Amino acid sequence: MGMFDDVRCLYPLRYPEVQGAAFQSKDTPAQFLDQYEIRDDGTLWHEVYDTRVEQSDKAPCGFWVHRDNVRWEQVLFSGELEIYHCEGKPPATWYSFRFWFRDGVVKDVIPSVTQFGVHQEADTKSAAATERTTKHG
Repeated sequence: MGMFDDVRCLYPLRYPEVQGAAFQSKDTPAQFLDQYEIRDDGTLWHEVYDTRVEQSDKAPCGFWVHRDNVRWEQVLFSGELEIYHCEGKPPATWYSFRFWFRDGVVKDVIPSVTQFGVHQEADTKSAAATERTTKHG
């Protein structure tokens, strides 16, 4: 697992059931658990801040990092930015949206929905049972 950023998508999505969902992305520039928004006008925004370090014996690592002067700034992003969200427990649905930006504005969105869970687990168990039967059978 690596770092990721959280993305709130206000841009209209093909699947309205996840319109207000919390998305993640590993394609955003910060990759430090930062906050991004894709606004309804297709622009990308980043919640930027100044950091301040406070030494403290009570902090797990010996210091706290504070975010001061929090503000939103537009990102003039060009290229692909994928956001994703998993809805439900098995069987679950994985939603992925690949946004194509040019000069800081969405030009295209490619959605993808994958369902997984019970059926895949059953197939895996069947394969394992078949292997045991073949080896010991």
